[in-house]
Amino acid sequence: MILEGVLSDVRQLLNGDKSGHGADHVERVYRLSMQLAENENVNKDIVALAALLHDADDYKLFGGENAKNLTNAKRIMQQNGVDEQTSAQVCDIISNMGYSKCLQGVRPKTKEGMLVSDADMLEAMGAVGTVRCLAYALDKCHSGTDQIFDKNIWPEINLSAAEYKKPNRKSDNFINHFFEKMLKLKDLMMTSAGKQEAQIRHQFMLDFLYEFFRENDCPEWIAYLQNYEMKKIA
Repeated sequence: MILEGVLSDVRQLLNGDKSGHGADHVERVYRLSMQLAENENVNKDIVALAALLHDADDYKLFGGENAKNLTNAKRIMQQNGVDEQTSAQVCDIISNMGYSKCLQGVRPKTKEGMLVSDADMLEAMGAVGTVRCLAYALDKCHSGTDQIFDKNIWPEINLSAAEYKKPNRKSDNFINHFFEKMLKLKDLMMTSAGKQEAQIRHQFMLDFLYEFFRENDCPEWIAYLQNYEMKKIA
């Protein structure tokens, strides 16, 4: 009953989001988290709650203050009768996961947190991750197709956490996001099951990019992708 109530509140909170961070994303992270946790000796209730609430205070949607205090996550858990000890463990997981946190050297410390972190990063990879990235680019697009791809603007592949979160960054478009984040995620997996799934999703993204650049007649970008994968670009 608690999980059903939490899911209902999360759906209401994120209803109408068009940036790729809506309730459908949360539900996929939840299902994937539970799949990754299936053969693990972990507290699956904590895994489930952290997965359902991991974006309830996302800074991109609710601002820095909510992200810092986890205002929505705490409120939803309290409303649904989650005990204080469990709530604290869930908040600890949410506070220590996410790509921008990873750039600061902050990672989950518990196996439950590692599973949810892997599931969330897997959601930013593969076919689903590609669609979500495009949805986000289109949602914030105010100046035409430059939010998708500009062959004259190259990725910034060594962004700090502050630079990564900076709004209206020149290089921040759909295709560059693969190089600035998505293609890096394979090496950030923390569990064996996550690493296996990441290999599949990573290959899909490579295949997509090669075909995208071929169809757009961009041999220089094909060469860039090849060098990026061979770690010749740093």
